[in-house]
Amino acid sequence: MTGVHESSAAIFATLVAGSALKLGAGLYLYRSKLSPASRIEGYEFVGRVSELWCFPIKSFRGLQIEEGECTKFGLKWSGVTDRHFTVATANGVYLTQRQEPTMALISPGLRDNEIQLNAPGMEAISIPANPPVNAEGLRRVTVKTDTMTSLDCGDAVAEWLCRFFKREGLRLHFSAPGLDKRDSYKNLKPWPHLARPGDLMAFADNCSYNVLTKASIHLLNQRLQKPVTACNFRPNIVVEGCPAFAEDMWTTLHIGDVELRAIDHCSRCLMITVDPEKGVKDQEEEPLSTLKKFRLLEPYGPKPLFGVNYTLDKTGMIRVGDAVYAKRGSIQVLPTTAAP
Repeated sequence: MTGVHESSAAIFATLVAGSALKLGAGLYLYRSKLSPASRIEGYEFVGRVSELWCFPIKSFRGLQIEEGECTKFGLKWSGVTDRHFTVATANGVYLTQRQEPTMALISPGLRDNEIQLNAPGMEAISIPANPPVNAEGLRRVTVKTDTMTSLDCGDAVAEWLCRFFKREGLRLHFSAPGLDKRDSYKNLKPWPHLARPGDLMAFADNCSYNVLTKASIHLLNQRLQKPVTACNFRPNIVVEGCPAFAEDMWTTLHIGDVELRAIDHCSRCLMITVDPEKGVKDQEEEPLSTLKKFRLLEPYGPKPLFGVNYTLDKTGMIRVGDAVYAKRGSIQVLPTTAAP
């Protein structure tokens, strides 16, 4: 009987050991597939993608998506790329919620190869998602300090915009493939930034990607009487599972095959005071006023920092739930990272 017990024990031990080896091998393979960046020296797991946003038309409502393609010029989904359309005045200067907060009420929707625009009190209107380029439609549009060639989207949508905003001369412009793109390297700011020549974008203010953490929004909301959402700040990527303002020290991000490089902290203006549901500016200038109490850092002057501007170094697909890996360092020479 003793020999039987010993034999049974030996068999059991062998089975347990075998199962442990298989489990260990399985976990290794799983982690290897899940976290390719974890094998790159200097990177660490910092969280997961919780939200993805594509804003096809500058200052209009965004599209919350489950996955998208990270291209050189911005996040792309279903044939449209982030901030590749912009409204401009009669003299060709771009328009944003800073001047027209009701831009927040216009919702783009994708149907086949068209973008359908919906706004309160207006009939829907559709425009091609990728209008064909023709010489007669080429115009010049100014965004920030850059003047670039763009494609005019036609009279019908222009008339629709003029009626909604009760302004004359408005036109919708498209940054078609092959036309001029803006270069983040040429951004004129009172402080140095880390953009390099060729860090391109279309009509975005400063960069092709903006990243924010869910914890930063949560911490800010603890200081506000009226909570805000990511929509106030219009990021492309929201990361969860990390401390508030962890993004201040992420110099490079790996998400799947995608590699993003930080070029500057994001300094915020009055645009974040626009209620994204009502299209009106907050009378107390919140959440900007509260941010100024604890997120003003040198050398950025009177604009508080919230989120980080990135450019793309390696293309690929990105999905909600993807693991995020970061290399830590200084995005800008700061005396300290603001603490709550």
